Amino acid sequence: MDYKQEDTQAATQSLAASEETGFIAYTRACIGEMQGEGRYDAANKLNMYLRKFVAFLGKSEIPFKDFDSLLIRNYHTWLENQDLGRNTVALYIRNLKRIYQLAVADGVAHECHPFQGVDVSYRAKKEKNRLTPKEVIQLRYMDVSGLHPSVVFARDLFLFAIFTKGMTGGDLFYLTKDNIKNGSLTYISKITGREETVSWNSFLQEVVDKYAQPGTSRLFPIITAENPKEQWMQHNAAIHTINRNLKKVGQMAGLSFPLTLTVARHSWENLVQGLKIGDLL
Repeated sequence: MDYKQEDTQAATQSLAASEETGFIAYTRACIGEMQGEGRYDAANKLNMYLRKFVAFLGKSEIPFKDFDSLLIRNYHTWLENQDLGRNTVALYIRNLKRIYQLAVADGVAHECHPFQGVDVSYRAKKEKNRLTPKEVIQLRYMDVSGLHPSVVFARDLFLFAIFTKGMTGGDLFYLTKDNIKNGSLTYISKITGREETVSWNSFLQEVVDKYAQPGTSRLFPIITAENPKEQWMQHNAAIHTINRNLKKVGQMAGLSFPLTLTVARHSWENLVQGLKIGDLL
């Protein structure tokens, strides 16, 4: 354990020893602990949820003893009035509940069931945005000669993701030359933890050759830092930039929904049903 982890854990423990610990201070200590463990994405998301709750409160702190069902119901109603979707509202409440339960487990708060009766379930979407084979072909052969290189890069990564079984950015950004062996691309999925294997083809090689840079083993010029926190920042920035540019690509293609990297996974699921990928290359 390094000194940063010791400091953040000590901060959480000192909060647990106090009878007057506030929810905001406790949550910020949790965020610091996540950062000390290198869980930057989780820390960033929790900080976002906390900012929303602070905006609702209109003040910088609230004691745990003031947590009750009326407070949570009012927060739920306030979120709904922000024109947020049902699942988004549930996400904010669910993460608030998770921190509250951690505080109870740490002895910082007394369980009084303030979230009881508040629906925080996730409702799966009936339809997922995905491309048809015809639309994939349209993107594959669209005229990109007048587009900014960053937009073309986003389009190419999107297609690369589709033809690698809907690979996510978390895997795509970290691919190296060592992942390509004996005519296959093999990697460990960060989502499932399973080894995935994809047959290598001329199109994938074409994309890799197009963006190859000397002095690095990574297939794409996205993650260049060595520090884990800086890597996360580059990763996060790349996701936003690529998705912003993909929306431009989708508009050019006349799609009825925003194009994002997530659509690549759903499009792959759509393509594998009786279609050979080679037919699109």
